[in-house]
Amino acid sequence: MTSRLAAEYRSRAALAMPHSDIREQMPVLYAWARHATRVIELGVRTGFSTIALLAATEGRGELWSVDLDPPLVPDWWRDLEHWHVHIGDDATPEAAGFCPDQADLLFIDTSHYYTHTMAELDIYVPKLRPGGTVLLHDTGPEWPDVTKALNDYCPAAGLDWYDHPAWPGLGVIEIPE
Repeated sequence: MTSRLAAEYRSRAALAMPHSDIREQMPVLYAWARHATRVIELGVRTGFSTIALLAATEGRGELWSVDLDPPLVPDWWRDLEHWHVHIGDDATPEAAGFCPDQADLLFIDTSHYYTHTMAELDIYVPKLRPGGTVLLHDTGPEWPDVTKALNDYCPAAGLDWYDHPAWPGLGVIEIPE
């Protein structure tokens, strides 16, 4: 039997017109979250990334999402037991405290500004377990601050990052075991 979340995910992923710049990367988010029990998402907006993460974690994990504004998503999502939402700046102690430690996956798609992205990396990468993964949206040339933040953060933290080979513009940091 197909769940309502799975149907919503398939529907949004199959939209003929690109209603979201993350739509084509939704299968990558889904695949990575499929093996996660604790997922942190920074940036929700209209919920395209969120539905991929929610469908993937349904029945086996939880998603903590943080956004400055209330998400523009269907009302029924707010009743999901495995979705936790914090409205506010993700760079605050309140938002960081809301999100779990030992997370498996962190997805960042927020301001795309250098200082803010650096703050997010400083705050949230330590919340990942060994073997966890960070995914950052918009590492392409149209958002040079995200790439610059990755290029500065990773060497200082003893980490490496790469652009997903099949999905350019999706940066990946794999935390060593």
